[in-house]
Amino acid sequence: MESSDMKNSGTFAPYVDFIKTPAIQVLLLGTGFLLVMLFVYMGVLTSFDNSVFEALSTLGSVEGWRGDVLRDATALGSNTVLVFVVTSVAGALGMAGEKKKALTFVIAVAAGIAMTFLLKAGIDRPRPSLTMQHVDVYTQSFPSAHATLSTLVYFYVANLLTQLSQSTKVRVWIYVATAFLVFCIGLSRVLLGVHWPSDIVAGWFAGGSMAAFCFYVIKWKRKLRIKREA
Repeated sequence: MESSDMKNSGTFAPYVDFIKTPAIQVLLLGTGFLLVMLFVYMGVLTSFDNSVFEALSTLGSVEGWRGDVLRDATALGSNTVLVFVVTSVAGALGMAGEKKKALTFVIAVAAGIAMTFLLKAGIDRPRPSLTMQHVDVYTQSFPSAHATLSTLVYFYVANLLTQLSQSTKVRVWIYVATAFLVFCIGLSRVLLGVHWPSDIVAGWFAGGSMAAFCFYVIKWKRKLRIKREA
């Protein structure tokens, strides 16, 4: 049994390594975002969004403790919280002598904010009905800024944390916990009635591609440094 598992892991290893390459992640996630954006613009996802939104809306009331949980989750993807996280992490990286990583992080988040709100204004997609909204919103619907920026910020932080351990189990746990957090933030936006499901999916793709681009830049700079030292 063990030899069979080892054989299977060896068979899939090249594919896993391929997917783990930051440049490939940027390409795949970026393509995913562009496709979702195109489908939204063409109206292809309208029926899907309506069906999923209505199905989630029937899960129960968002009042009482459920509403508190959802608002707590959505707050973790708010601009205020994310700016605090970015400032704290970038400051810590700077003090640790990792100024390039800190600068890459800050520039990526700034670019992510600019891109997200430019797309919101350009696509100008209306949000779900006001009667369904349980929190205040001030911008257009597509893409979700909460989904985009929380994916970028938290996965960047997760990548930094994985560098503190050589254990594969610990690294997998960090990424799984991060994915669960980002998923809950995105889901809360739909359950609170302020986003269509495709807004969230697009945000995950966009934020993931930007995070992967950061990893690509860091990896590229590391290779340059190694070549110079050699």
